[in-house]
Amino acid sequence: MHGRKVWWLVALVLSGGTVTLSLSRGQNREPTSPNKSAAPLTLELAPDRSMQGTSPRSSPDLSKYNPLQKQMYLSASRGADWLARANRSDGRFVYGYLPALKTNLEGDHYLRQVGAAIALAREARFTGNERHAAIARQAVLTLLLDTTINPQEPGVVAASFSEGPASEGKTKSPVTVRHTTLPSTMVNRLAAAGLLVLAINELPSPGEDLLQQSEQLCAFISQQQRADGSLSYTDGQAAVPAEPAAIGEDPDGINYYPGEALYGLMRSQQRRPAAWKTSLVRKAAAYYLPWWRDHKNMALVPWHTAAYAEAYLLTKDPGFANAVNEMSDWICTLQYVSLDPRHPFWAGGFMSWVDSKPAPTVPQVSSASYAEGLAEACRVARETGDVTRHKRYRESLERALQFLATLQYTNANSQHFADWYRPTLLGGFFASHQDGNLRIDYTQHAVCAMVQYLAYGGD
Repeated sequence: MHGRKVWWLVALVLSGGTVTLSLSRGQNREPTSPNKSAAPLTLELAPDRSMQGTSPRSSPDLSKYNPLQKQMYLSASRGADWLARANRSDGRFVYGYLPALKTNLEGDHYLRQVGAAIALAREARFTGNERHAAIARQAVLTLLLDTTINPQEPGVVAASFSEGPASEGKTKSPVTVRHTTLPSTMVNRLAAAGLLVLAINELPSPGEDLLQQSEQLCAFISQQQRADGSLSYTDGQAAVPAEPAAIGEDPDGINYYPGEALYGLMRSQQRRPAAWKTSLVRKAAAYYLPWWRDHKNMALVPWHTAAYAEAYLLTKDPGFANAVNEMSDWICTLQYVSLDPRHPFWAGGFMSWVDSKPAPTVPQVSSASYAEGLAEACRVARETGDVTRHKRYRESLERALQFLATLQYTNANSQHFADWYRPTLLGGFFASHQDGNLRIDYTQHAVCAMVQYLAYGGD
């Protein structure tokens, strides 16, 4: 009997030791057999189905780039690879990942799904990566399934998608209106329309079918403009010119949704030009720029900067250039420029704006959004011949991109993860130096900023 008790105690101790090891070193355990029912919730690292029928990407020629540009090219490509691996069999993306817990991040959102498709399409258009283009296109097609058209609802009138002398004598026909099926209380229809238009027009070769749906989404955006130039982002309020809070709109939504719609509208000009689109953006700028001066907010700047930059490059209207410069000059003042020994990793990131003044907070991956805006500001400064501003914007942009590069999982900063686990992380961008969680929109904005820098911000 005494011997049985001893063996029982030995077994108990060994069992307890095993449990302790698995909890403290869980990331070093070999993966167990996958749970078929949980497959949609995991980051898919199996061979890419999108490779079928496409040629592999050839090695890029980086000899034309300086060291920083080479770094940004490789960083953007790795980020796009991460997004491609995060794309599931249903066409959508895994929303995010909690590396410390080896589990998925909750809180998936339609707009961020579209954002991931935008980043993958933009990178594919720049690098010529056919695999990424195919994944982005499939993601767009999947997300468009959550939209609908109403043939009874009148849209804008198009003359072969253009206006001016070239369209004289052509038959004009109404464009039907397309929007998301869910109400704006669940998925903001204005923002969804703008981002879907952007995603379609970022594709290397969207095709006539997708461009037609893009125009239908543009028609929805056109219906949302009020008499004062603002865009309604609450269903049924398009005709009411009033402060957002007075008509029940999300007060913070004004900093995001209208700018996303305006940028998508202007990007659609590249393939389906129409004078009414630029007129809508000009009227909107006359409302939002004064509003922003009275209600300074960092989130509004990148989307509106991008929209007005596209409008300026198309029209050469100095009003658009002045708007880009004013907002970009302000954003530059909020960047951590000098190296602080107390916070060596903050340099290049952006502080916050709280209660109408700068707040020295920990810089986040949201700095990528401001980098996107600065890349667009570089385009305008170059076009206007403003050497001083171009130098300022480019230096600020490059500092921001170097900061972002420190927020990307690489082989060097992920050695504490097991070999089998590391591919889940590599290439993704995490929230901050105090938060290693991954989310698709983190990588979206970083990749978009780096590609825009390579395309427009450098020499």
